[in-house]
Amino acid sequence: MFHRSGLIFPIFLIFLSIAASHPVTAQESPGDTVRLEDVTITVVPFREHYLEVPGGIVRISAERGEPDRAISASDLINQAPGVYLASGSYNTGRLVIRGVGSRTPYQSNRIRAYLDDVPLTSGDGFTSLEDMEVMGIGSVEILKGPSSALYGSGLGGVVRFNAPYPDKDGFSAGTSHSIGSFLTVKSTLTAGYKKSKLAMHGGFSRSYSAGFRENSTYARNSTYFNARYFGRRNELSLTLHLTGLRAGIPSSLNEDDFLNAPEKAAGNWLAVEGHEAYLRVVGGLTLETEISRRMTNRLVLFSTFRDPYETRPFNILDDRFGNVGFRETFQAEMDRAAFQAGVEFFHERVDWQIYETLEKGAQGGLLADHRERRRYVNAFLLFHLEPVDGLLIDAGMNLNLLDYRLTDQMATDSADLSGHYRYRPVLSPRLGISYRLHPGHHLYFSGGHGFSAPSLEETLLPEGTVNTELRPETGWNAEVGGRGVFLRGAVRYDATLYSVYLRDLLVTERTAEDLFTGVNAGSALNSGLELMARFRPSLATGRLFLDPEAAVGYTVSRNRFVKFMDGGTDHSGNHLPGIPSQILHTTLSGQLGPVGIDLQYRYTGRQWMDDRNEELYGGYHLVHLRMDWTIELPGSPLEIDVNGGIRNLFNTRYASMILVNAPSFGGSPPRPYYPGLPRQFFGGVAIRYGKVTTGGAPAP
Repeated sequence: MFHRSGLIFPIFLIFLSIAASHPVTAQESPGDTVRLEDVTITVVPFREHYLEVPGGIVRISAERGEPDRAISASDLINQAPGVYLASGSYNTGRLVIRGVGSRTPYQSNRIRAYLDDVPLTSGDGFTSLEDMEVMGIGSVEILKGPSSALYGSGLGGVVRFNAPYPDKDGFSAGTSHSIGSFLTVKSTLTAGYKKSKLAMHGGFSRSYSAGFRENSTYARNSTYFNARYFGRRNELSLTLHLTGLRAGIPSSLNEDDFLNAPEKAAGNWLAVEGHEAYLRVVGGLTLETEISRRMTNRLVLFSTFRDPYETRPFNILDDRFGNVGFRETFQAEMDRAAFQAGVEFFHERVDWQIYETLEKGAQGGLLADHRERRRYVNAFLLFHLEPVDGLLIDAGMNLNLLDYRLTDQMATDSADLSGHYRYRPVLSPRLGISYRLHPGHHLYFSGGHGFSAPSLEETLLPEGTVNTELRPETGWNAEVGGRGVFLRGAVRYDATLYSVYLRDLLVTERTAEDLFTGVNAGSALNSGLELMARFRPSLATGRLFLDPEAAVGYTVSRNRFVKFMDGGTDHSGNHLPGIPSQILHTTLSGQLGPVGIDLQYRYTGRQWMDDRNEELYGGYHLVHLRMDWTIELPGSPLEIDVNGGIRNLFNTRYASMILVNAPSFGGSPPRPYYPGLPRQFFGGVAIRYGKVTTGGAPAP
């Protein structure tokens, strides 16, 4: 299955058997970056402990994800093995989980994302993860592989951002200010309060960067507020996030400019001062009611509003998006079993207009005017069984219904896109089994079905009609793995072998720079090995000099077309483009009194750039260095943190994102490369009063 694949599975089994022979008591360490402790996981329906979850999952704490300085959440998400968030710029990203989502041109598709219980993904599957404010994230949980039995449409997996809450009773606050290369500035102000049955946390941040490329100025304001109240039989939660953004779009470059002048913007985007601007409001209210000792009901009401405007060389897109919906879940528990039954409903409205682009990006005449209404329904039934001690079985089924109504406001007799369209119902099962081999060590297996419906853009044909024959992309996931801790918690591990079989691949075909459509073009098989481990020797031997700690995440994968016809060309057997063959992320940290140091190394392996497998982009290495000096004032709850560091220490020139199957029009060379940031210096100061946040829900 892989290079030297004959050794991988035996080594994997030997590793598990050695681990199982070492008893351990799992304890939580407050400094963990990637936590493998027995914490409660909320992205799965029954909130199981991490070690027991029957499936590929990772939990990442934001405590040491550089929240005071980081603009994008990509560094946080990219710590997870099997996950690759490519960033063309601060406002352009593409999330790939186990090879799914690599073909989306400029944003994330084929996944589901949530902020607590509030959906961040639109009904047609698009999600903007790159603009999430890191200070508003306590932790990230990622459920990898098709999981439509739990969340409906989302072939690649599920990303859940958990809001931060105060860790201790009383008032807490903090402010931070940092500055770095390319006039990159970030300022934050946060505050929290926790007492008795109430916990609240909120904040404001301002992020700005002049950018190292032409036309790449980035400015974002973010405000968030989270509150949770614990009654005697009710728990009420409020989530509210507001984001305002304006960012230039330098776009991608051809090979010559990428190698010799990466600071340039694409000429056509620079000429019109291409940019995007929007306001986004996300809100949700959750009420959990204890009906009896064994029965609970959970109701989530949510709504999202977004008003984006994007100036492009070929046209200007102006649209307004809004949705309302709810998720209703009833749960009943027995001695060794539990089940959930529920329904999730979205109603979305999208109004979008396309205008002519005039000189210097001025808005011209109206070219198209559309209105879309989407309805999206999930009905699900989930079971959780523990027939004997140490054995957990999760099973579930989801029925998805999706339809939309399109109104062409500028319809003519010859070209009218208006109509009511619906997809066939999709039934998605899932089964997961977890077995405790030894205290602190679990072996798991899971298999499940997933799907992703085509977006509206993918259904539109170049001649101005709708492709009613386009089918959702579907897939089956199978995985086996193990996780646990040994040597008194000094070593923690998580290892998974997986295969995802995809059918009816949705492939983007470009007919012009501003026109593309989707086609179902065959099948693919994505297989891989994911490893994650953390080593902290002081937990086994006692306090050591510098108290060193190491964390490693590694992914090796093979992603091939099983059957793929593109027009008259047969790509069967070729590698899928846009997916690195290997990804290695390591962190080495230490603490000497008040001074801490972190050294991060990331290797991104080679990836194919086209379906023909004619263009190959080689791998690259990145090293980041960070130091912190924490000053605790005696007799005072104030804490001052002075920090600084260097990103891309060796000034590696690399492409942070590849545009798959980059087209060439008008005799110009294709532009597949998004240059990554060169060496950057940063420094800052943070002042904290009390313990400000912790990842996840507060204790009542």
